[in-house]
Amino acid sequence: MTSAQWRTVLRSLRAAVLRLDAPWRHLAVAAVVGALGATAVTAFRHALFGLETLLVGAHDGHLVLAAQRLPGETRALAPALGALAAGLLLWLAERGRSPTQGAPVRHGGDYIEAVAIGNGRLDLRAGALKVAASLLVVATGGAVGREGAMVLLAAMLASTLGRALGAGVELRLVVSCGAAAGLAAAYHAPLAASVFVAEI
Repeated sequence: MTSAQWRTVLRSLRAAVLRLDAPWRHLAVAAVVGALGATAVTAFRHALFGLETLLVGAHDGHLVLAAQRLPGETRALAPALGALAAGLLLWLAERGRSPTQGAPVRHGGDYIEAVAIGNGRLDLRAGALKVAASLLVVATGGAVGREGAMVLLAAMLASTLGRALGAGVELRLVVSCGAAAGLAAAYHAPLAASVFVAEI
């Protein structure tokens, strides 16, 4: 499909969703956001396992076993290089975040802040760089949890979808649904994710 055809399809979908009554609209958007969030978490997990295999020879997430087989200097160097690359990505993420006067505030990866006190807008560029940084650190054996990046990725997709739908949806609610989807998929705990996000 060409980009013009995609835009036409998206406009049609947006019009169909916005014609629904508010409760049904929220339910439809939440279902789509849930599916997107679960897909994003699955894609992140596969990318992580692929990077672990490529960088340190781990298979199916068994990073400790792979590290035991590595020579000592490689075992020490891999996390350091991963952290250095991640640091550069985080520097790039923060470098590009100087807000312009009068522009809507976009939170660079803190979905809780974007929902609790913000407008629900997440900075896609900064968030994607933070997700990539987390991916590099975890894949090279760094001691950073991978679940936070998974939740951020799901929340960013939700924020993007909510902005595409426009004023007909409450963006903070859509981002909350995205965060819940990410938490549910990352931890396999949908009820806990719902309660956590409801507390935001």
